[in-house]
Amino acid sequence: MTEVDLADWRARRRRRFAPDKWGVLVCRAVWDESADTRTFLLTPKDGSRIEHDPGQFMTFRIDTSDGWIERCYTITSSAARDGGIEISVKRQVGLGSGALHKTLIAGAEIEAFGPSGRFGPANLPGANYALIAAGSGITPMLSILRTAADRGIDLDAILVQVVPTSADLIAEAEITNLSRRMPRLTHLPILTRSPGNGRPDSDLLARAIPDLVDRTVLCCGPQPFMEMVRSAALKVGVPAERYGEECFDFSSPISDSTAGADTQIRTVTFARSGQTFDCAETSTILEAVKAAGLPLPSSCARGICGTCKTFKHTGEVTMAHDGGIRQREIDRGFILPCVSRPLTDITLDC
Repeated sequence: MTEVDLADWRARRRRRFAPDKWGVLVCRAVWDESADTRTFLLTPKDGSRIEHDPGQFMTFRIDTSDGWIERCYTITSSAARDGGIEISVKRQVGLGSGALHKTLIAGAEIEAFGPSGRFGPANLPGANYALIAAGSGITPMLSILRTAADRGIDLDAILVQVVPTSADLIAEAEITNLSRRMPRLTHLPILTRSPGNGRPDSDLLARAIPDLVDRTVLCCGPQPFMEMVRSAALKVGVPAERYGEECFDFSSPISDSTAGADTQIRTVTFARSGQTFDCAETSTILEAVKAAGLPLPSSCARGICGTCKTFKHTGEVTMAHDGGIRQREIDRGFILPCVSRPLTDITLDC
């Protein structure tokens, strides 16, 4: 590398990867964590740095056999390292993970958006933690632990990792090493297919973490598992402000919209294409977009990922998001159509 190249690299390296725009990441390395989980090391193509909090995720645009889709994956790498990120993806039924496992090889490029999300210690601070994960729900916990170790934080945490068998324990050796660096970290693996074991319940959780009520609880995993953990935490008295969860279920939620005879119907206009469609005040704008057969990128449909973020030229909406949009973006006029319902006629920058 010449001095000119080095100076150019340093200049580009100082820039921040824009969290509110799609950018290109390059896959630098790939390795298997288990039989069905693969980790990808990704760095910005322009040499910028990625700033994120432990527990955040990014949204990826994936080319599949059925066309382009957007999917969200948690960053598993340490937030103390901003040169790139790692994501660990479990191959499941569906297009996204399968396409990544097949096509995202060293040297391949992929579009990404973010980081996004409010899960983790940055938004749920505490003196000590219960990190409770099932399956691929371990991914945000790994980022939390790796960040604490890199920043020299003696984290007081109990990590409960629920998997079918020992072969499914992701990063087991690394967690053991992290425990040496953080003596107050306790790792409790629960193998559901071992003799005498089964799916964990609230009683097992209470026995495993007897001081649960005194901890900030962070949970990630399948929806039924998180519902069980949430119920157990509330039962022992963990206050809502010390409980957080990250959802891996990005299937379309069941609509709760009910349009009656008196429901006001609003008109939504796409400014660029000139297309218009009706949207009931009880429906989200994204539901109406899909019903009209119009294109609009989206992923979680829950106000989490920020993929559908769109500028609103005119009109008023009511919006209840879950971290997928920043207040400064709202102040500038952006909305998340997936969780926005029209109060007047609306014009969007589409």
